[in-house]
Formats: sequence, structure tokens, C-alpha cells
Amino acid sequence: MTKLLKSLFVCGCLSLSPANADTTNQEWMTKVTVKKTGDHCSSDKNCFNRYHPAIPPAARANVGDMIILHTRDALDSEFTLDSIPDDLATVDLGLVHPMTGPVHINNARRGDAIEIEIVDIEPDQYGYTVIAPGFGFLRDIFTEPYIVNWQLTRNGAVSPQIPGVTVPYEAFPGSIGVLPGDSEIDIILKREADLAAAGGAVLTPSGAGGLPSNLCGEGGAV
Repeated sequence: MTKLLKSLFVCGCLSLSPANADTTNQEWMTKVTVKKTGDHCSSDKNCFNRYHPAIPPAARANVGDMIILHTRDALDSEFTLDSIPDDLATVDLGLVHPMTGPVHINNARRGDAIEIEIVDIEPDQYGYTVIAPGFGFLRDIFTEPYIVNWQLTRNGAVSPQIPGVTVPYEAFPGSIGVLPGDSEIDIILKREADLAAAGGAVLTPSGAGGLPSNLCGEGGAV
């Protein structure tokens, strides 16, 4: 009899008390989801590509909430698995780094430190690596356009342009930050002006392709 009971326990065939087989109705987290609402950042009310203190929040969250952001690729492009180097001629580099949000953290005050834990980054099925002429730190060495089209999974990325190679999946956010206030803007602009006066390299604010356009675009408030 003892051997029989041991066998039943191991097989999971013996039920001594009623139990719920499905636990999907058990929830503990509050999820705040910010979705994409257009094909490109320019048509998406939840997308911006410049920092400005007057950008309205796309959502609000409390400390401890799970925030889910549906993001875009870095160039906000129309590349596909069939894209070729000639397609880079249509890329507007002024649109780089579209970001989803911003998300207002309730009860956060100026000077607070905001800790963010990145729990997961789910990949799209497609990604790319490009050489865009005139763009990047090695533009004087790599002058011809090129694109590598990646097939993405959580295991890694493979591409017909680089056969036999799998790049392990180690995702990270391209851009993440906190919107500055007006006083921080003044400090930043003075610091950059002082650097330029000392002969340093300074990338001044550019309104070309800036979104939201009424704040950050050409003729906007920046």
C-alpha cells in the first residue's frame, strides 16, 4: 500500500483536496500600458524624439506599477527583411530615437531619485544594423551604405547577410531618461555654450524632425 501511494503522488494522480487548475486569474501587479498609435512617431500622440519640459504625459503611474511601453526602432524607418542598401537614401536622420511616453510618476517631486527596474524587453521579429553615409563616429572610414537584416528571437539574431553567425539576445533600451525642467534646460544650454566658447565640440539643439513639432520642431518653443 505504501508503494502504491508513493506512485500515485509521483504521477500526480491522487487528489486529496480540491484545487484550481488555472491560476491566470491571480494578479498582484498594476499594469500601465502605453501603446503605439500610428505608423510613425509623427502620427503617434504617445511618441516624442526630443526632451522638453512641456511635453504632456502619455500616461500616469504610481510607484511600484508595472509600466509597459510599446516602442519603435531607432530610425523610425520603413525597413523590412527585404531592405537593401539603396533604401538608406530615404532615411531622415532628424527623426532618430523616437521614444514612447513620457510617463508621469505620481507624487514624484523635484530632486527625487527615480529607480527603474527593467524586467523584460520583448523583441520584434525584425531588426537591422545600418551604415548610413555621414552618420556615426566612423563615418570617415565606412562611407558606403549597407544594411544587415536580422531575424530576431529571444535566443538570438541571425541574418542572411552574415551566414553562420548568431548574435545572442542581450537587449537594452536605446534611450531612457527623465524630462528636464526649465532650470535644467538653462544649466544645460549654459554648459554647452561654455564648452563651445572653449573650442569644444557641441551638438546644439536641432529642430529638424523634432517631435512634438509644436514644442521641439523648427519654429517650435525650443
